[in-house]
Amino acid sequence: MKKQTGIWLDLRNAWVVNLPIEPDGVIVVDHISSGVEEHAAIENTRMDTQWGPHGGNNQHTVEERQHHAEKHYFNKIFGHIHPTTEELVIFGPSEAKYGLKNLLEEKHKAMKLLGVESADQMTEHQIEAWVRDYFGRPAARKLPKFGQPHQE
Repeated sequence: MKKQTGIWLDLRNAWVVNLPIEPDGVIVVDHISSGVEEHAAIENTRMDTQWGPHGGNNQHTVEERQHHAEKHYFNKIFGHIHPTTEELVIFGPSEAKYGLKNLLEEKHKAMKLLGVESADQMTEHQIEAWVRDYFGRPAARKLPKFGQPHQE
């Protein structure tokens, strides 16, 4: 089996699901907060005092700052992908998945991107199940330990 990873993200949070190579291995799920601020820029604002800031925020500067923060966020996400990952899927509700895809194609060419999919908001368990289903992996079964009564 190949090492496979799924990433659910929006501009606030990302969950990286690293599936194990062995069918009975442990699935590792990491949560990453972006720290990207989503606010509107106010152009040509000026304090009423003569010693306050005079330049104001121009739209270009705010967009550049946001672009830099997004790129930092995407690089944090790549830091949580297992280094031996061969196949990857990116999914989520926002356009952030396409920014991550572009950075992947630019800097991480060894990984094979199988898809960029739209998905709704999900819980961590739903994200894990979605990734398992995407790669055709069954859910891990938990069998009772020998010597202990089976409870249902």
